[in-house]
Amino acid sequence: MKKFLRYLRNGIFIFLLPFFIYLILALIGSIIPVNNKETNKEKEIPVFLISNGAHTDLAVPIRSDLWDWNKIIKEEHFGTSPKDYQYIGFGWGDLEFYRTTPQWEDLTLKTAFNSLFLDTPAALHVELHRVILQNENTVALSITKEQYAELVEYFHNSFELDENGNIRPVPNLHYNSRDAFYYAKGSLNPLKTCNTWINSGLKNSKMKACLWTPFTQGIFYQYP
Repeated sequence: MKKFLRYLRNGIFIFLLPFFIYLILALIGSIIPVNNKETNKEKEIPVFLISNGAHTDLAVPIRSDLWDWNKIIKEEHFGTSPKDYQYIGFGWGDLEFYRTTPQWEDLTLKTAFNSLFLDTPAALHVELHRVILQNENTVALSITKEQYAELVEYFHNSFELDENGNIRPVPNLHYNSRDAFYYAKGSLNPLKTCNTWINSGLKNSKMKACLWTPFTQGIFYQYP
């Protein structure tokens, strides 16, 4: 009996060890800052980090002197007109996860496993906002035109394009009249999550970020 319990204990330890290592690496990566030096250039573009506690979106102006998202985000992709809104939010994740899990209570073990460990297609979730509500789940930022240009390019490069160079909306997938889904490059995995994608966008745009994080808390830690 003692031998069995020892094997059982060792088996549990070996099973849980990768999870502990993953959490430790996530903690270390989250507290190491990147791009934390302030710039002297004028910050005039408002952007917003928006979290639901597990997933992070990054919202930007629909129209600005640098870029008008109406050029590629078409009215027919939504149940409402983007022209009536001020901001557009971007999030990245697993397509099947988005399709089967509109609410967290809809999440199943099979969906979670397939999303994390299988090479399944990704999608961009795009949502329109008239205003951005200011609360503990939102961080309001101002960035330079140069930073915003890098961010626009990062979002552009995340779309999967058709043979004519157009972005590809996912048919018949909406959570409400203000959102749309688009086929995206890449595949979600434990090292590249929805929050890692946002954090990489911040790093790419020379905005404050952490070294690496799979969790929204790691992103928000850099913006107390």
